[in-house]
Amino acid sequence: MSQTPSAEAPPSSRDVHDILRPIRRVVAALMRSDALSHGDVDKALEQVTEVAAQVLRVKRASVWKLTEDQGAIECVNLFDTERGRHSKGTRIAGTEVPRYFAALRSALSIAAHDARTDERTSELSAKYLEPNGITSMLDAPVLLRGELVGIVCHEHVGPARKWHFWEELLASTLADFVAMVLGASEHLAQMSELAAYRTHLEDLVQERTKQLEHAEQRLRHIFETAPVALVLTRARDNVVLDANQRAAAMFERGVEELGGWTTVDFWVDPAEREGVLRMVADGGFAEGQAVRLRTAGGREFWGELSLRSMVLDSEACFLVGVRDISDQKALEERLRELATTDGLTGIHNRRHFFELAEAEVARVERYGGGLSAAMIDVDHFKQLNDEHGHAIGDEALRTLASAARRVLRRVDILARYGGEEFVVLFPETDLVSASRVVERLRAAVAAEPIPGTDARITVSAGAVSWRAGEQLDATLRRADAALYRAKAEGRNRVVVEE
Repeated sequence: MSQTPSAEAPPSSRDVHDILRPIRRVVAALMRSDALSHGDVDKALEQVTEVAAQVLRVKRASVWKLTEDQGAIECVNLFDTERGRHSKGTRIAGTEVPRYFAALRSALSIAAHDARTDERTSELSAKYLEPNGITSMLDAPVLLRGELVGIVCHEHVGPARKWHFWEELLASTLADFVAMVLGASEHLAQMSELAAYRTHLEDLVQERTKQLEHAEQRLRHIFETAPVALVLTRARDNVVLDANQRAAAMFERGVEELGGWTTVDFWVDPAEREGVLRMVADGGFAEGQAVRLRTAGGREFWGELSLRSMVLDSEACFLVGVRDISDQKALEERLRELATTDGLTGIHNRRHFFELAEAEVARVERYGGGLSAAMIDVDHFKQLNDEHGHAIGDEALRTLASAARRVLRRVDILARYGGEEFVVLFPETDLVSASRVVERLRAAVAAEPIPGTDARITVSAGAVSWRAGEQLDATLRRADAALYRAKAEGRNRVVVEE
């Protein structure tokens, strides 16, 4: 695949949309990879480096892990597109490249357009960049439970290459997938350990019927040596009969204090409890159920619960194993946020906008009512970046998003459409009312300085109303055309078209 030349102009929002359309399909296929669900870490890393090389159009893509002492990084998979093969094993010590390690620990992506002169990466020149012909690097940190554990590195060979913002976002998405791979490998190992323990436990319970006199001692040994929190409860009144030290620590009470508690107190949502108990009533057990639990002190957490019915001393009981999966749930929530939210402004991203907007179009087609849309673009944004730097440009986009949140209603759908362009959909709103809101937004943006500077921005906007039977894309194209009329007529204005 051809490399991006250094003189390439930044792509327009439409170009980026066209570029990302096939890339989304590739990344979506990667997320559905069965290598992850089967715990095949090496295969999953091979897949991610191949996808990274393809979608970022680089000759070399690699995944590096931080060593246990955090003093070095080691390549765990490198894909070379020219040779069509994978390799690993290269090791780089932090003492050799201290500025690069400092940049990594900032947990921010490193977009080195010329890696040989960039102060963050230039230390790599003699031993790594020049021998491999690397001129530009795009490195995204891999974070697991908020801690740096590795890097996904995209290495460009050829003339120095300028990385685009959307490429940095894509690199971060691939890094999040690597975090999922590493987190999933830990999770699968724990589940395997739990499954082996459960099988062992059942064997010992069967043995109890033959050696009743030793049951109490054996059960106590099982409880205390179990690798997970275990609670034994009586089925008829949900009272805790026994628990191990892991359970006591998890629920923030001593082992003796847990005895006599009713398990109803552990649950945040009674409906979740009823659902698990129905599963046990139907099949005798429930496996791997993610539920919300609370400690004796009231702290809520996510637990993965496995519950099995059994008979002990002629009494129906439940043996419950619990594993704290709060970190895993936090990662899942972060991935959901990444899939729907623009990372810079915190508003909806383009993909999620279309999901919400298509549903709104379907609603108005069925029930009627007004529906309007507006496209909004920052005036002279390139000049702002050139004069003040990209950090101020980012603040400008956040300023626009903040002003929009204050002016718009909660039902209005706001999203970053691409680059410095934003889009708003106004449900149950005619064009006259929508254009008034857009005008208030334009005035609010013009009146508000960019934080930390005296600079201000203005915006141009185009507003249209949806036409019965019209596709959403067509409505937005008309709004975009009105926006470009506003630009042509002098900027800092709203053009309204029926």
